[in-house]
Amino acid sequence: MADVTLRDILINARQESFRMHHYFLGVEHLFIGMLEIQGGLTRSLIESYGLTTEYVIDAIRRKTGKGTATQRMFAGMPYTPRADMVMSIANDLSLEAKRSEIGERELFEAILEENDNIPVRVLARLGLTSTALREALTNSTAKIKNPAQLQPLLEVDFGADFQPVTPFSDDHYFILRRLFHGYSRVRVDRQLTGGYSASSVLAVTPINGDSTQDSPVVVKIDHADTILDEAQRYEAHVKSTLPPLTARLEDKPAASETTDMAGLKYTFIADSNGTPQDLSIAAAEMGYEGVGKWIKHELYPTFGKTWWMQRRPYRFQVWTEYDWLLPPLLTLEYTADNDANIPTIKDPIRRDKIKALEYGDPVAIENFTVHRVHRDKNSMVLTIGRGSEAAKRAYKIEVRGLNLAQDAHFRGEVIERLTGRVWKTRDEMLLMALTELVPDFDPHALTIPGVAGISSLPNPLSAYPDLLDRYVNGSLSKIHGDLHLGNILVGHNHSAFLIDFAQTRSGHVLFDWACLEISLLDQIAMPEFGDDWAAARQAIGILAATRHPSAAAVLPRDQIAPILPIAAVRDVVNDCLTKDGDWSEYFIAVALCGLRAATWDTMSPRGRRAAFILSAYAVHELSQRQKPGSADTFTNDDETDAGDLV
Repeated sequence: MADVTLRDILINARQESFRMHHYFLGVEHLFIGMLEIQGGLTRSLIESYGLTTEYVIDAIRRKTGKGTATQRMFAGMPYTPRADMVMSIANDLSLEAKRSEIGERELFEAILEENDNIPVRVLARLGLTSTALREALTNSTAKIKNPAQLQPLLEVDFGADFQPVTPFSDDHYFILRRLFHGYSRVRVDRQLTGGYSASSVLAVTPINGDSTQDSPVVVKIDHADTILDEAQRYEAHVKSTLPPLTARLEDKPAASETTDMAGLKYTFIADSNGTPQDLSIAAAEMGYEGVGKWIKHELYPTFGKTWWMQRRPYRFQVWTEYDWLLPPLLTLEYTADNDANIPTIKDPIRRDKIKALEYGDPVAIENFTVHRVHRDKNSMVLTIGRGSEAAKRAYKIEVRGLNLAQDAHFRGEVIERLTGRVWKTRDEMLLMALTELVPDFDPHALTIPGVAGISSLPNPLSAYPDLLDRYVNGSLSKIHGDLHLGNILVGHNHSAFLIDFAQTRSGHVLFDWACLEISLLDQIAMPEFGDDWAAARQAIGILAATRHPSAAAVLPRDQIAPILPIAAVRDVVNDCLTKDGDWSEYFIAVALCGLRAATWDTMSPRGRRAAFILSAYAVHELSQRQKPGSADTFTNDDETDAGDLV
């Protein structure tokens, strides 16, 4: 490892201070300067704990905030008092080590010894205490290596049932070797399916040098920020609320200094065959009726005691919980336009003003918060509000064409003003997604062909803006945030497990069940109906008919059977409604979740078509409940509890 001197660190530290518009040198700038040195001691130690340097730098920037570019309070770039103190400690340490100048090791040790600076506080929140880091620093050799690099190259085999859903790349091999260092090999038994993101979820069996096998685990590999955020959410929202026997996060995440990928693993009690199964696979054994009963009598009560059943009253405007699901409100091409007279978007959002914008129109956005930075694409996503919860991620605006090598942007930063030209609008993206599905109707029309018993349905593309403005008297609880078949695992004796907590938070209770209904529609129901729009309308028509005994009685049992798992979800929803019989609360969630699912290119086309029709049907139900004299109930004389069908 190269001998890094204070002069090398100060070059990076001054650049960081300039990028952040601070124009002084604090401990945070010195620490980031150390992290940015390739092959440096600080960088190697942080990465050995499963964190990426970019993630830590981003967290420090969020803590310090950015200064004002136009106001420079003093000449030069002086040290802060705390930085002066750290430099004094580092100087004493270098003299004790009989060094002629301060090196990286002395500066790192001084930062840990001072123990009340921003980097130390940020690292503590990420699970790295000063004591642990000081011990690691003391025990480090002249050349730090990740533990995985000290082991012989781990072999990766594949089981007979492994069928890759997403490509298995060199990055996957690298992360697996980091996660399972100390083993001689691992066997990837299967890739768990059912997800709609770019992540890979794998069932993996670790194998020791003497060929004995340890218990299988579930491994998730995704972009580093997503994985590291998930680990933080698990600690904050999940760890203390899980049932005693369930999948738990095992060990720290594993990240890579050479790629943008990271991984984590969940412990798991396997099924009778010794390997984990997600619900989409287990459903083949359970059957339609069995899946429905399992959802009601195993999944819901197992996690409901500390999640969905722990609900409290929550009145909210729909956009605060559901706008983030939809595509970006606008996609802008960045420009350095300082014209104060161009249209400006700021909170509160006026969607009618945005709807008038067209391709190439100049627009400014003010006081938006950075939600995600894509350095590889020189783009970032902004939202209104602050924080990381769903309600704070509404009204996304994507900005392309930035120079992120020159301008430091970080998650949580408030952008006072930024200008660009319109490249795409949300309505255009929704329309493009629908067009890809080759609709047999006019996608611009206000209504679309209906389902059995309903001649026409509202077009969700026209209806969704009004839904976002509605108020809902709902309830709030801990929710999974991405409840689909791939994140629901079935263990020994059909016990229920959940994985993937990247979206876990406190939110609208019914959001989870709307997501699960769409996943069941895509993977369980639609394969029995077909691929085209007529099949989608048939499936939703039967789902609608199951509410009415007189209509359901004339339907063949084989047509109702694929809908039974969804009917079971509706029974759970009935228990979770804030007001007995007021199903408008649920149809709001279904309408917007269905519209979003119709844009997922990772979902089957037949599932996307069915999701769009389901969204239209939900909007229809909402419109019926707005008519004078209508009742928000599913329990009139001609209706039945869906449980009667299961």
